[in-house]
Amino acid sequence: MPAYVVTWIHLLAVITFIGGWMFVQLVVRPSLTEGKAKVPAKEALEMAGKIGQRFKTVGWVSLMVLIFTGASQLLDESGSARIETSWGLIMMLKLFVFAIVGGLIFVHDLIIDPYGEIGKSQRADRPQLLFTGKVVWVQRAIVLLSLVVLGIAVYLTSL
Repeated sequence: MPAYVVTWIHLLAVITFIGGWMFVQLVVRPSLTEGKAKVPAKEALEMAGKIGQRFKTVGWVSLMVLIFTGASQLLDESGSARIETSWGLIMMLKLFVFAIVGGLIFVHDLIIDPYGEIGKSQRADRPQLLFTGKVVWVQRAIVLLSLVVLGIAVYLTSL
């Protein structure tokens, strides 16, 4: 596959991934609560659950596409000769921050799982789970660190 096609697919996955997380944080979450209510209405929670489940799938597909296209691009960047330069050091920083983002997504989606199917006995805890500090801060950290990865990628293009 030509390098420009791989780059285009990689950029499309980045746009989908970061744009989706920002949409959830900047549009969905604030629109769930009306006024000063801390816990949204039942209908809003159901909508958030559906959006969260759908985005979980889109997010994981985007993440896998990013991994495969990123690996392909890294192999096309002159191999180990380029890795031993300052470009390589910054690329390793980018990969490290990306690994942290991947770990946070793993924790968010598979351990905390605020949008997942929960048992009937725990259904009353769902509003508290969606709006606990732990879930909100993990989501914010994912957005912030994803933007850091994007910033590092932009910097790498100038080297």
